[in-house]
Amino acid sequence: MKEHLEAIDIAGRTLRVSVREPLVVELHVLALATALRVFERYPVFDELTLGNGITETRLTRQEMERLLGADGWDAVRERGRWRQTLARIVQSYSVTTLGEEGMR
Repeated sequence: MKEHLEAIDIAGRTLRVSVREPLVVELHVLALATALRVFERYPVFDELTLGNGITETRLTRQEMERLLGADGWDAVRERGRWRQTLARIVQSYSVTTLGEEGMR
């Protein structure tokens, strides 16, 4: 995904990432995967915004912890569970957040 990276900006406890299209995954999926890695590795960040110039996805550490549930950050740290954890989080995020957008 490095070839899609356009810019990174740090403002306080917020990391802002700009990417170029075309992406091989949906923007919100890339944002969720990025947020998992960033928040797990860099506790200084509390917010991630990932955008492509047209739309953006904003995620907070608190929101990611809610999506992780009881397994917490241990599920992210275990390499063998990474794909399963990401898939579960994408599904939960899609049902709650994207479902709410459809209700508006």
